[in-house]
Amino acid sequence: MSTLLSTRRRLSLGLALASVLTGVGAYTAAAAPATAAPAPIPLTSSACPADLQPGEADGCVTQLQLELNLTGAQLTVDGQFGSATGTAVRTFQAAHSLTADGIVGPATKSALDAAAGSASGTVDLRTQCGDLQTGVGGACVSTLQTMLNTFHAGRLTVDGQFGPATDTAVRNFQAAHALTIDGIAGTAVKNALYTSTPAPLPSGAVDPTKVLNAAKSYLGVKYVWGGGHSLRGEGPGPSLGTCDQYNGPLPCKANITTGLDCSGLVRAAFWFGAGIDLAHGGGTTEQTLDKHLTPIIESQRRPGDVEYFGADAHNTVHVVLYAGTDPTTGADMMYEAKETNSNVHYVTLRTGGYWYHVSA
Repeated sequence: MSTLLSTRRRLSLGLALASVLTGVGAYTAAAAPATAAPAPIPLTSSACPADLQPGEADGCVTQLQLELNLTGAQLTVDGQFGSATGTAVRTFQAAHSLTADGIVGPATKSALDAAAGSASGTVDLRTQCGDLQTGVGGACVSTLQTMLNTFHAGRLTVDGQFGPATDTAVRNFQAAHALTIDGIAGTAVKNALYTSTPAPLPSGAVDPTKVLNAAKSYLGVKYVWGGGHSLRGEGPGPSLGTCDQYNGPLPCKANITTGLDCSGLVRAAFWFGAGIDLAHGGGTTEQTLDKHLTPIIESQRRPGDVEYFGADAHNTVHVVLYAGTDPTTGADMMYEAKETNSNVHYVTLRTGGYWYHVSA
């Protein structure tokens, strides 16, 4: 990808969310601790009645009880809208200047979603939360975001909303821990968060082995135009891309697909492998101008060096990461995110480009 700086300045978080996400803002709470309770359903879902009231028994009530508990109630979560739930609803309504009638209509749903989503305190993701993914919100997501930041998987604002930035951080965490990269914080992700020890980002002299291991962790991730460039503030790693300046196969699906483009892959490899953010999300040309890069000639190349292709050394359109000689085949290899409809791969090195060494 040649340049994304102008694109990054034009795109906004609101544009990304409006075009990609569904159900954002509907707080989806933790899975109910009572095994007999129906699975929670967001209160604003079309699957829930406009007005929830006594006698209702379903996942909508499970969700209601979970949210009420996050705002201070102490209900048994059973998915049954009984007298205790009615009392908790009326208490909440009175505290929020709503008609205290015990009926959960649109105004009460909105107020309850907002209150639950901003509820403070840390929850245990393993026992109090269901699978967390795009569109989910609330205290479970806030805890997830805090823990992901601890592992340097993202640069997340802890806002309780699972948007593109949180999706990217989950994928980064999954890649670093050899988990399936799908952006969903399920059982495996939660267990790893609680049993792994956070390590600081690498610093000091660049260790090419760490950089190459970071690149290797993304093998199989989809190529996406603009993926990995913090277009929505995600930080390095697999992210939604953009259709701006896209010239690949039509229709463009980059802005609804998560992955990495060529410079996004190289950026992620050096961020997670060396703590260096090349060009802070810029494309290939911006990376060649980064202060951490020193031009070298091809005969000086060594594992961990980068090769850019283009009209000249600072007008480039593609980049690969030199992986060294494969001990099995004896061939020089590279890590590359090549083009739409391909995945990040480990293949025989192509030469003829402009070479750089990256140092701290």
